[in-house]
This record gives sequence, C-alpha cells and structure tokens, in this order.
Amino acid sequence: MGRVEGMKAVVTASGGAMGGAIALRLAQEGADIVLNDRLEERTHTFEDDVRATGRDVLAVTANVTRQEGAAQVIGAAEERWGRIDILVNVVGGIKGPVVNPLLETTEDQWDYAMILNLRGTFLCTQLVAAGMMERRYGKILNIASVAWAGEAMHAHYAAAKAGVVAFTRSTATQSPRRVATSRGSCSPWPAAPTPVSRTARPVQPTGTGAIFQRNSASALVWQMASCSSAGMSPSTSSTACWLCGHGVSTWG
Repeated sequence: MGRVEGMKAVVTASGGAMGGAIALRLAQEGADIVLNDRLEERTHTFEDDVRATGRDVLAVTANVTRQEGAAQVIGAAEERWGRIDILVNVVGGIKGPVVNPLLETTEDQWDYAMILNLRGTFLCTQLVAAGMMERRYGKILNIASVAWAGEAMHAHYAAAKAGVVAFTRSTATQSPRRVATSRGSCSPWPAAPTPVSRTARPVQPTGTGAIFQRNSASALVWQMASCSSAGMSPSTSSTACWLCGHGVSTWG
C-alpha cells in the first residue's frame, strides 16, 4: 500500500516540471489526482503518466490566480470524489528577466509576481480549508522558494515567496485548534522535516526549519522551501509525497 493510498489530491501548475513530478509521485503512492494548468496541452504528458499508474486522473484547464479558475479546479475534484484530502499549491514564477535589479523592476512585473505567487495559493487554500476542517483531516502543501529570505536580483519574486511563508503561518494561527503548520529548511534542496511534536506552542527553529503545532490538528499546511522547476531535484516530489502521507501526523 502506498503512502497516500486512496487519497484525493489537487496539484496546481501540474503541467509544469515541478507540479507534474509531484502529481506523478503522489499517484505512484496511491492518490487520485486532479492535474491543473492554464494551458491544456501542458497536462497531457503527465495525465498519461498518472493514468498509467492505475489511478483516477482528471485534467482541468484553468487559471487558479482568478477566483473562477480556482473554483473550477477545486469544484471539479469535489464533484468527482466528494472530498479533497491533499492540496499542493505549486503555481508561481517570475515575469521578465530572472536577474532584475530593483531599479529596473517595473510595476507590472511587481504586480504579476504577487498575483502569480500568492493569489492562487490563497484562493485554493480558502476553497478547501472549510471542508478539511469539517472532516478533521487534510493536508495543504505550499511551495515557496529559497528566495523567500531575500534575493538581490529579484526582490519582487523574493517578496512574493516571503508572502507564501507568512500566509502559511497565518493560515495555521487563524484556526489554532485545527491546523498545524511547518516551514521547511532553506537548504538548496528540501530537507526532511523535523518530526512534529504534540505541543501546544511553537517549537524553536532547528537545523531543518521550524515546527508550529496545535494539539487538535486536522489540516497540515506545509510551506516547503524548494528550488525552481528548472533545477528541481527528485527529492522535491519525494519530500512532498512523504509529507502528504504518513510522514507527518494529523489528528481528528
């Protein structure tokens, strides 16, 4: 039996390298998958790969940075299976040059970075959170970047990813009896997380990150620091799958 056997998962931006790899890994470990991309042709390869694992798969073409697009993706999963156990928010990126000094960053590039990296994560999380809390089970993984701590040549992207970290923590603290949150390390590749402890207060940062845990957790929100999809290590998808499975506990 796989780590996520029988679970129902939504992976945004899964027409890309990182999202597609995470979706496929979850399927290999037993999850049914909703793939998503704003361009229909981008999900075809991963759709075939997921189907080859024997798991149910549905590809939804929609832009999750828009309310109607996020609702379309989440609604498709709920209509298909009646629930969502796992949400992986992968959507993100930069418009324009990667090396972009502050004095050369345009207002459009700044706004685009905020929308692309933050809005989809917010909208999809908001749409699934109530159902997860009602069922007292669910896991949400928010993909950030090592850039969240600050980058000299793309401050707009770094600021947006720092927003993902802050949003993740804030989401947890708004429902302290129901949500646990973790922040992954900022090493070049995602490190294995510190084991979750059953404490009612934040555990101090360690070499692998900081754990924030509440006793009656029903949803796990994990902000995993990771590299760009162009430099993605296989450990990214494996770590994501481990977190979605039995590697981190949730409580009813």
